[in-house]
Amino acid sequence: MGGVDMEDQCLSHYTTVRNQQKKYYKKIFRQLLNQSGWNAFVLFKKCGGKMTHLDFRMNLVQSLLQTYGEKKHLQHPVADHLTGRHFASHIEATEKKKMPTRVCIVCSKMFDDKGRRVRKESRFESKQCNVALCIVPCFERYHTVQDF
Repeated sequence: MGGVDMEDQCLSHYTTVRNQQKKYYKKIFRQLLNQSGWNAFVLFKKCGGKMTHLDFRMNLVQSLLQTYGEKKHLQHPVADHLTGRHFASHIEATEKKKMPTRVCIVCSKMFDDKGRRVRKESRFESKQCNVALCIVPCFERYHTVQDF
């Protein structure tokens, strides 16, 4: 019981679990993340580390932000939509829809005057990219600009 009590005592200073969290799985995820940070600290101390728990946590957060915090890690290494030849084609009809449409990916990133997202549907797509696009100007913009 000594190790569990000490863990609970040390983790009580760094509350990541919120009492009023409505989604139980978020609460479980935060608790597991908190415990894994504690376990990493215990292993660090057993291997001869001379850092406090707070310093260890801050160092861990800084290294995670340096590794995964940059925008380049969130995107594809080489933007597939900027390379190769892409042609517009009609979205194929299904049994339920004779004239099918999908939401244009470029238009859906824009906002209107009231701050709401634009929802414009298109009957065309880029088969190579598997995205729906308006013919003018979205098709050209998507295939020529990195961050449309």
